[in-house]
Parts: sequence; C-alpha cells; structure tokens
Amino acid sequence: MKRPMCWLCLLFLAGIALGDLTGIMPVRQKSGAQLEGGPPGQNEQAVIYGRIYQYNYSENSMGIWLKDVFLETQIHNNSINRTKNQQRPIEDVIVYMQEECESVWPLGAWVRVRGKLKTIDGPRNPGEFDSRLYYQTKKIRYRMSGRDLLMCEEKPWRFREGMRQVRERLNRSLEEAAPGHAGILCAMVTGEKRLLKQEEKNLLARGSLSHMISISGMHLGLLGMLAFGIFQRLCLGIRPAAILAVTAMTFYGMLTGESVATMRALGMFGLAMAAKAAGRSYYLLSALALSAILVLLDNPVYLYYSGFLLSCGCICGAGLILPRLEKTFFVSGEKGKLLRSLSGALRMGIAVQAATLPLSVWFYYEIPLYGILVNLLAVPTLAVTLTSGVLGAAVGIWQTAPAKVLLFPGCLLLEFYKFLCDIAGKLPFGVLIVGQPKMWQALLYYVFLAAGLLAMKRAAGRRLFGGGLFFLCWTLGAVLLCIHGQKDLKLTCLDVGQGDGAVICSPEGECYLVDGGSSSQGKVGQYRILPFLKSQGISRVDAAFVSHTDADHVNGLEEIFELIRTGQTSLQIQCLVMPGLEKEDPGQKKLAALARRAGASVQYMRAGDQAKGDGICWRALSPAAQGQTGDLNEDSLTLLLEYEGFRGMFTGDIGKTQEAKMAAALLDCDFLKVAHHGSKYSTGEAFLRKVRPEVAVASSSSMNTYGHPHPDTLERLKKNKCHVFLTKDGGAVTLKVGHGKIQADAYLRE
Repeated sequence: MKRPMCWLCLLFLAGIALGDLTGIMPVRQKSGAQLEGGPPGQNEQAVIYGRIYQYNYSENSMGIWLKDVFLETQIHNNSINRTKNQQRPIEDVIVYMQEECESVWPLGAWVRVRGKLKTIDGPRNPGEFDSRLYYQTKKIRYRMSGRDLLMCEEKPWRFREGMRQVRERLNRSLEEAAPGHAGILCAMVTGEKRLLKQEEKNLLARGSLSHMISISGMHLGLLGMLAFGIFQRLCLGIRPAAILAVTAMTFYGMLTGESVATMRALGMFGLAMAAKAAGRSYYLLSALALSAILVLLDNPVYLYYSGFLLSCGCICGAGLILPRLEKTFFVSGEKGKLLRSLSGALRMGIAVQAATLPLSVWFYYEIPLYGILVNLLAVPTLAVTLTSGVLGAAVGIWQTAPAKVLLFPGCLLLEFYKFLCDIAGKLPFGVLIVGQPKMWQALLYYVFLAAGLLAMKRAAGRRLFGGGLFFLCWTLGAVLLCIHGQKDLKLTCLDVGQGDGAVICSPEGECYLVDGGSSSQGKVGQYRILPFLKSQGISRVDAAFVSHTDADHVNGLEEIFELIRTGQTSLQIQCLVMPGLEKEDPGQKKLAALARRAGASVQYMRAGDQAKGDGICWRALSPAAQGQTGDLNEDSLTLLLEYEGFRGMFTGDIGKTQEAKMAAALLDCDFLKVAHHGSKYSTGEAFLRKVRPEVAVASSSSMNTYGHPHPDTLERLKKNKCHVFLTKDGGAVTLKVGHGKIQADAYLRE
C-alpha cells in the first residue's frame, strides 16, 4: 500500500481486460468512425483523401500511412441530373502502392488515392501473426492496394518532415559507411528495419538478442544517461542538464518512430530526470505504472501487444526480482570488480528472463536456452555499439571516411554478437520449440515464481538454500509452460490461400505434413506453416508427404527446408515422401536435393505401399506403378490415413480419371481433403458413393480466379450428406478424433 500508483495501474489493467472480456468496453473490436456497410467490395475501386503521416518501407513495397482520411462517394441527384462527391471520415489507412512511387512527398501533404479498400484481416491460422492487432495499436483499420496517387495540396508538417529527412540522411550515412552492417545499425540507431535481412533477424532471435534491433528502454536509457552526463560535465547544473537530456531523448523518440516501448521508456526517463532535478527519490515500479497508464489511456489495445508487455515485463524483472537476487547472490571485495560486474549482468539477465519467460513463449513459442549467457557477454558492450552507431551515423552525414573509423568498434562488436548467436543456435537444444501455453499455465508460472522469491526472502540468512529454492520453483514453473497434453488425434488443414497444407499429430507424439504451398500467399512456409508448427510445440516432423510438385503444394516446404539448412529454425523434418513416378520430374529433383541438404531422407510411394508409425498407418492409393498419365495432377500421391478406426483421405489434385482408376481400392472414409481445391472436374459422384466422407475440407483462396471450390462440387458433397468446410471462409480447420467421435471446428468462428 506504500506504492498507490502500482495498485492503481493494476486496477486499471484489470478494468481494461474485464471490459474487453465481457464486451462492455471492447478494445480489440472495430472502433472509431465506421463505414456504413463496410468498405467497398473486394473488386470495387474506392477513392480516399488524407494526409501523409508516415512512410512504412518493407522488403518489396512501400506503405503510406494516411491520417485525417475521408472516403469519397458519388451521389446521383436525379432532380438536377448530375453527380456530386461526398466525403465521409474514416479511420487511418495504410496504402500499399501497386507501382513504385516516383517521388516521396512531404509528411502532412494532402493526397488522393484510388484503389481497393478493405479492412485489415486478423490471423487465419493458429500461431499466425496478428496483423489486425498490430495495426490497431497504430489506430489503422483499413488497407488499400493503391493504383493512382495524386498530390492535392502541399501543407507539410515541417517539424515531422524535418525529422523524417534527418532519419533518411542518417540511414544513408550508415549504408555508405558500413554497408555490411547497415541493416542492424539502422535498426539500432534510427529504428529503420527495411535494410535488415530476415537471416539477421532469425540469427539474433536464436541468441535472444532481438531486443538489440528494437528501439527500447535500454537504448533510450543508455543514450539518455550519456546525454545527461555530457550536459552535466559542461557545468550546466543538474536541472538544466536534466531538461536538456529529456528534450534530446524526446526528439530521439520522435526520430525513431515513436514505438510504444520508446514512449514508455521516455516517460520513465522523464520521471527519473524530474526526480533528480527536484532532489526526490525515484521508484522504478511507480514510474512504470504511471507510464503504462498514460500509454493505455492513449490506446487500450496495447494491453495485448507484445512490444508493450515485454517492455513492461523487463522493468518488472528489474524492479521486483533483481533486488532480491542482489541480496542473495552478491560478490564483495575490491579485488573482484570484474567478477562483480559479470555477476551483476548475470543477475539482471536472470531477473529479466524470469519475468518475461511466459510472455516470450506466448508470443514466439520458443526459448533460446543459452540466451542468458549470450546476453551476459553482449549487453555490457551494447553501450559501445550504440554510441559508435550514433556517432558514426551523425558524422557520416558530412564525411564518410571518419564515420568508418567511428563505426569500426560497433561493427566489430556486431560480428562478435553474430558469432555468439550462431554458436548458441548450433549447441544442443540451442532453441527449444515449446508451443504456446494456456493462460492458466502462465498464471501458475508466476505463482511458482512468487513462491521462489518468498522462499528466498525467508531464507535470507541461508543464501545458498534460499537461492536453491528460487531456482527450483523457477524451473518447475518453466517446465509447466512446456507441457502440452494431447489425448486425441489432431488433423489441421491450414489456410494457405490458393494451395494445400495439412498437419497431423497423434497422442503418441507423431507429426506429419501433407503438402505445404500456395500460389497466392508469399512466404507461406515462413509466415503460416512454420508459426503453426511452433505454436503447437512441434519441433520434429516425422515425414512430409508431397502429393505432387506444383508450386501451390511445395513452395512452403522448400522455404522450410532452406531455413533448416541455414540453421534459422530448430525444426527438424526427418523424411520427405513423394509419389513414385515412372520418370522423376524436375520439381522432384529440386525438392529432394533441398531435403537432403536439410538432413532429411527421401522416399517414394506408389499404390499399395504402406508407411507405419507408432499409431498411424499411411496407405498409398495412387499413382500406380504402371500406366501413369504423365500429368502431375492426375499422378498425385493419394494417401489413406488410418488411426484406431478413423480413416482420412488426402487426394492432391487428382481428377475423375484417377478416381475411376482407384475405384477398387476406395474405402468408406470419415474425412476427405477435397481434390484440386474443389475443382469441378474432381470429387465425382461415383467417387463419393464409394468414399462417403462425413467431413470434407476444400482449401482455396477467396480471391482465386479459378472458381474454386466449384458450386457443382459443393452440391455433390452436400448431396452425399457431407459436412463441408472451406478454408477461404473459416480459415484453418481442425479435426479432433478420439473415442469414436470427430469434432471439427473452423478457426474463424462467427
């Protein structure tokens, strides 16, 4: 009760969560100005009018964030026989131009854009990144695929535009002075990540150094205290130095994009400087509580955002756990300065890791096991790297040669960090894929952690005993997070857009993939298939079956094999199984080579072949050893899955010709993966009379131009009393099979 601000913050957080849960005050639903009837249809053109607020650069496109947006609609007035425009205000829009813009207009300029306007979708598969939540934290509700961008009125925000130009010049100076390290340096110094390669992101994540490339409290605190020290040395006094340091960090926060972690850190830094200037004490957790309240008042949806929660979790670890660790584990004596420094860094790493472990596992599904040790070696030198980057970027605006000299220490340390992360990822159990825990597991973890801290406090006179109890409780809580009991067979048909991808997991711990590709979604392996596997705690796939090697069935698997080969994921695929064709096609040769380089064996199946696991049996129904058509679709590997009386059929892209050839081998099935995404020329009446599935799933994109699934195919399925799920409507479809019952659910429920 001595810290009322902390209690007020907890009550405020609970109020937001309760209001959202009960629907009284929803924060994750649609809010603000709404479009009556929603945005124009998917194939309709809309015209919007707004001010450029920010440019968002990605690997292959440029996004333009518009504020003060109006939707222009045309109203026909019959009495005067003419059409006039009407403007309706809507929420912020992110516009991705279909063609590269010839020029970048100043921030604040009014522009008119024509294109396809639609709401931003949420995830369509378990484990997938939530784009809707991310953009909601920025108060953006719509996205547009823009075609025409016209300048209407140039009334720039001079300050914001000046900051943008400074940021661009700093990025260019880093790119010129340190081209090999520009991606990480730009992310560290200015928050710009367009030059950052995905391989670099994955490498730093394996060593638990992802916080380095996000402008966070650590960056702002280091630079803020450095600025405060410099101003003090200029004999300005504490108060002027504090004011100047806060002013400088405010400008820096705006320069780097005003992320929520930066704004939270800026608020806390301002309170720390105010305490110094007033000669008052500063309490870390009270400052965090006030900063968190201010952030959530601006946008309550931050309560569910990983950046905000992890940032606050780190401070909680430093404020709640670190003091107790310092009292229990400390090194004294003048001769042990280096040892005391390393011990302090280790205690901080343990405190932060203990406080944020459930959050990290919740959002990223894995634990870098050696992350504490990597941070122990890297964090003490982060100030040198950051200072080197800031000075080098600033000097590089005028001269590149001296900038290279200033950047040399930072670049050298970056190579050291990469080396540490690479070693950490290659060590046994370097990164543990543990899956997303349940909410009760996360809460129980914190109960164990609190019990460990209490035990350490009670055993103050027996440091070794108290420390042992703390680590025992922490270990038990961490193990609890990793437990994922599965009593039933689980079969999930992922929504991969226009393509196919299914994951089958058994209670015995077996895991299989059937296809994995898309012709409508970019990097489907990295952004849809792999996140799903990680969210389910799957670190090993026993076999990946490929029906045929068309891109919409295999390009996601190709990505995953490449990630495994380069060590960017700890997932392992033991075996690749492809159809045994009379003549191996080039796609099979390419995929087999990728699989072997990733450490997987390669096998082939034809009609009559079987593959058995602990509980699952796979039977190949096609292609036959002889008489193949030479058409990849018709010669697809058709599989029958059998598990304790349950039968499921995966048909690739076969047509009615192959269905007729398999007629003698067909059996009554419980589940059917509809062939060729629901094509009119597949899943014929004779085939359905033989198979008689209870549940069927057709995998296709809502934007496909093939008419998949065809109405005639859907009508045939319904005529045979089959319950049909469409991934284009409901997202991923999951079947749970156990005790003679089948429970099927779509991920997107109305």
